[in-house]
Amino acid sequence: MPDRARHEVLADLASTVRASLEAASTGTTSHALAETFGVSPEVWREGLRAEADAWTASALTALFAELPSDWPTRVPARVLVIAARTLPASAWRQCGLARALGAEVRLKTAAGQEALGEVLAASLGVVPTPFASDDTLAVAQAVGEVDAVIVLGSDETVAAVGRRVTPSQAFAPHGHRVSAIWVAAPPTDAEVAALGRDLLAWDQAGCLSPQCVWVEGDDQARETLAARLAAALPSLEAALPLADRPAHFAGRRHAETLSAMLGAPSFASETALCATHPSPALRVAEGPRILWFLPADRDALAETLPVLSTLAVIGAPTLDLPTSVRVCRPGEMQRPPLDWRQDGLHPLGSLLRP
Repeated sequence: MPDRARHEVLADLASTVRASLEAASTGTTSHALAETFGVSPEVWREGLRAEADAWTASALTALFAELPSDWPTRVPARVLVIAARTLPASAWRQCGLARALGAEVRLKTAAGQEALGEVLAASLGVVPTPFASDDTLAVAQAVGEVDAVIVLGSDETVAAVGRRVTPSQAFAPHGHRVSAIWVAAPPTDAEVAALGRDLLAWDQAGCLSPQCVWVEGDDQARETLAARLAAALPSLEAALPLADRPAHFAGRRHAETLSAMLGAPSFASETALCATHPSPALRVAEGPRILWFLPADRDALAETLPVLSTLAVIGAPTLDLPTSVRVCRPGEMQRPPLDWRQDGLHPLGSLLRP
């Protein structure tokens, strides 16, 4: 296909994906889907629109330009996408990328989230493919019928599916990951607000949500930043209300109790908690919208690298990071570009048959 013709095809596809995301972000359908994923309609709408922004013809064209010259002979005819329970935007992206290669896309959603498959079937021509994840025969059959498999889920799910993939199939595994923030200089008010948007997006679900903030400097620097973020959150919370308040407050009680026992202050807004801790070791949130502020320590960061997805950075620290870790500015954690190498894999290249 001539380059100009391919660009036009990709432009049409990008437009179709954006329209699909936009349509699902509004109206009665959006409310039902938001409830299915346990978020408010406002959080749902913001998350899908952030994903829509990534879908441009130029971004897709650039991805194809990076493929090896023999890619047309290795295009998969059928791709199976096994979606995660947490983030619908990730399923949208993987389905859209597979469609860009011209593949038939089969989507297995998490139990109870079949409505997502129906929406993607209507808008992107995806084929809903339900089966029980713990049914080994069903998994083997579903995997055996395709040329490429994308798994978004737990490490256990990735391993179970991976055992069924043969050397002649492409396999793009995306297991458990976490993200964090590194602060090397006092942030501006705009940067603090951007951190707040990263925290509230998708109610802190998924591998791109920050779990902790490593802050260079003394205890006062860490506590000051935690207090500043808590003070900036109310205006953001008004636009992005939390759906699962019981889960947040259960986690908040645990985190506040721990901080108090350690003599470390915590700072709360209506639906979020900024808690400090004296240890630099990675801490994962006990519930939605709970963010730990830790003393910056490069050894602690190094220990996290095997599972670190994205690191938002303020200032200009000297950090030794592998290429698999995405580095971004605050406010962009939940807005990865289309060329993001998730887990170090090329978005399209990882789907080509070996």
